[in-house]
Amino acid sequence: LEKFSQCKTLTGFFKKDRPRRKLRKLIKEKRLDEALEFSHSIEKNYENDPDIDFIIGTIYFLKGDSKKTLSYMDKVLDIAEYDIDALALKATVLLHLKNKEEVMLCCDKIRTIDPKNQTVKEILYKLKEI
Repeated sequence: LEKFSQCKTLTGFFKKDRPRRKLRKLIKEKRLDEALEFSHSIEKNYENDPDIDFIIGTIYFLKGDSKKTLSYMDKVLDIAEYDIDALALKATVLLHLKNKEEVMLCCDKIRTIDPKNQTVKEILYKLKEI
């Protein structure tokens, strides 16, 4: 009986991740509008979940919406200040917007965590071209 209750707990754990899995699948299939619609329908249930916010921000990035991408990356970074992926995506968007100072701030934070980060090297190389 004890094993059954542990199994039930694990089943609940895996169910929790299904929205993330569904979003990733929709993105992979390039069904971005559907992914956005679904993400906004679950957003309130995952209010302080940096993974969901990152995925939504990524959808906006793929759709070319810099402002909303930055907004969602800021949400992620409010919760997880040193999230390398969020910092890198934010730096990439800021690079596109030619905001050199903010790009450097993101890159400096990433280098604090991971001094040899390849993405930072690429972003800084592109920054020199602006």
